[in-house]
Amino acid sequence: MSMLKQSLLTVLGMALAAAVSAQPVPAEQRLGEEVQLALVRLIESGAFADTAGENIAFTLDEPARRVNNLGLLVDSASAERARDGLRVLGVTPRSAAQRMGVKAGDRIVALNGTSLVGLGSDPAGHAQAAATMRTLVDAQADGAPLEFELQRDGKPVTVRGEISSITLPPIHLKVGRDELLASTAVASRREPEIGGAGSGCGRFNDFDVAPRQQDLYGAKLLMIDGVSTGPAGVHQFRVSAGTHTLKLAELIPAKVYRRQNPTRLGDGPEIKTMTVTVKADTTYYLAAKFNEDKRNSRVSGEYWEPVVWREKPDKCG
Repeated sequence: MSMLKQSLLTVLGMALAAAVSAQPVPAEQRLGEEVQLALVRLIESGAFADTAGENIAFTLDEPARRVNNLGLLVDSASAERARDGLRVLGVTPRSAAQRMGVKAGDRIVALNGTSLVGLGSDPAGHAQAAATMRTLVDAQADGAPLEFELQRDGKPVTVRGEISSITLPPIHLKVGRDELLASTAVASRREPEIGGAGSGCGRFNDFDVAPRQQDLYGAKLLMIDGVSTGPAGVHQFRVSAGTHTLKLAELIPAKVYRRQNPTRLGDGPEIKTMTVTVKADTTYYLAAKFNEDKRNSRVSGEYWEPVVWREKPDKCG
């Protein structure tokens, strides 16, 4: 079910982006058409294990999230087909990839200096290069520079641009007959939980919706009490009531503050800790506070600090 969920999230993300930009067809109509096409492709691919269409039923619940959107469709079917890099099958109109000059037929051999050639297969048997590219893109803040090294008609080509993100609204999708949904709803509604419920529970949320006019930007929650928060794309975490130590990475765009020697994935100034005392039935929204007055400070890391910018009553059962 996890692979099916990921496939649906991918096509829904593309459909939402297309619906927002499509004119003059109403966004709701365009989105409905795109979702139906996505389901057709999934059924034809055997994702539902040959279940008859009238018996397919599931619920998909996803919180709002910000995703980095390249607008690239690449051939990731197998390691062999990506042996010399990822072949571009298509580029979404008005996407970041199109603005950079990437074209269908190009072969992507490196991204930001990381080779995508000869990486073999991932656990599902698909090209590991595609997963590596996605990881590299997801690790970047909005506005961060991108550099693609391509092979085009047998010649090396380099194109450059910036990451652009899209904010997806919360998704609540029901597919199938109502009487079949109950059996599938529980599995799709689980959220990461760190620590026992104890005398109550609360949540941390690092989805980037903080107000920019207060110099607040995105922050990725990396660890809670020394425990990893898991894969990218998850933004809400349930914890027991009480005091917790958080480790966060700032996601301040390069156009706001350009670092001289970034160490985003290490323990450099982009990574900080904070302590939060959680009250039961409360969600704490996290962000990176940019300290404009310390932009040129020679003290490492003074340019930002992790903050709780909002506390919201939220039943946690």
